[in-house]
Amino acid sequence: MKKTEKIKFLHDNHFKKWLDTQYEVKDELSRAQSVFCICGRLATGLHETNCRKFKAKIINETLMRLDHLISQQEGE
Repeated sequence: MKKTEKIKFLHDNHFKKWLDTQYEVKDELSRAQSVFCICGRLATGLHETNCRKFKAKIINETLMRLDHLISQQEGE
């Protein structure tokens, strides 16, 4: 399954779990950053909201944490 297919599957079948996990990941990654974002810029709340690299990191980590839901679907 491609990344977009995994996201669509989770949106369609486990939307609440997707949102909750994504919020947790965003909060954890935001707290883990010191002064600078993963892209090298100053890590302000406004920057994190608009940063492509930070958003991609959130989505990738969320997909990793919810991989067990995707694996169950592929196994059926």
